[in-house]
Amino acid sequence: MSDKDKKIQKDGLTNQEYSFKHCVPLESVIKNNHQNEKLESKVLINVEPNQEQKNILKACHDLNILQFLDNEMCINEDVRKIEYLFWLNEKLKTLGFKYTEENKYSDESHKIITKNFISTNKNNIGAFDIQNYTIDNFFLYLIIILMNKGYISKNYIYLKDIDNNLFKIIEKNLNTFDISLTKLNITKESFIVRIKTISDCDKLKMKLEDYIEAVPCFYDKFYQITPHASITKKLVFDSAHYITDHDGKCKNLHGGRYDIEIKIKDRIDPITGFVIDYSLIKNVTKNLVINKFDHKTLNLTCPELSWRSSTEFLAIVIWEILIEYLPNLDSIKIYETETSFCEFQGNNLDDYLKNGPSEVLGHYKNLNRETIEEKVFAGK
Repeated sequence: MSDKDKKIQKDGLTNQEYSFKHCVPLESVIKNNHQNEKLESKVLINVEPNQEQKNILKACHDLNILQFLDNEMCINEDVRKIEYLFWLNEKLKTLGFKYTEENKYSDESHKIITKNFISTNKNNIGAFDIQNYTIDNFFLYLIIILMNKGYISKNYIYLKDIDNNLFKIIEKNLNTFDISLTKLNITKESFIVRIKTISDCDKLKMKLEDYIEAVPCFYDKFYQITPHASITKKLVFDSAHYITDHDGKCKNLHGGRYDIEIKIKDRIDPITGFVIDYSLIKNVTKNLVINKFDHKTLNLTCPELSWRSSTEFLAIVIWEILIEYLPNLDSIKIYETETSFCEFQGNNLDDYLKNGPSEVLGHYKNLNRETIEEKVFAGK
């Protein structure tokens, strides 16, 4: 950050950072700082982007994070990643980019809302040219993608909120380095992406080695050792079922309410302050589990439950639905009544990818009478 940039800040900190460091309201910091918060209007610069800048701008374009406001092209970032934003600004400064901290009162929030961004005159860069920039340093390009849309879960690297075009670009380039991706659909329109295996994640880490320490906040976000915590998300669905060959009334079709608790355990991400966003747990579980079973007959939803739709079998099914999406899954607890519940811990993702689904669920799913008879006659 230049000396000129520091002059508009307190002790080298932005107003927002200063308020957090000293635990004082942002309003009082701004009130006592009479210097102008916003830098001067951006000027026209006749400079052609170099290839490094093209890689960065191409990534920002493909992420849809380039914003155009009035006559400016802007890139916004969260305050916790402000060192990363300064790094971007340093890389792009020859194109006229400068840092701005904008503080505005919000009627909706009843407080001052801060935006941290870098921007340049939009005429300095051909906005329509960016989409056609060639990526000559894929791993620099990928670093920008990961900083915005990546997260790590039990040592697996994931991407969320990317579109299909960006997925194809990443997949094509990683395949050339023998690194595979898995696309995990949540709905017809939405998905998350996982670097397929731990081995693939290790290969990627080696490829990113030059940037892990060089790019501010990247090491913190993906590799810093931090405390672990457990969080739990509760959801509910109503289903009918029957227990075949049961001596009691449960052999008859009957309905019930299932309260499920999804427990996640992992490191706390120092950039977000979360183990994982509750909204991601809810989105995955609601679309893949709740919508599958809610107001349906469990025995008729999948062959694993057709014979024995017990809470125990249901827990295994749910675990194996979720584990690829949530490798930090620690346990599932299902309440069938207020006094009866099942708690289950299944295979971790490494073992699940190696061994596949649990055999205990597969008897009727894999049943083939001819094969059984052949084994009997063969004396096996």
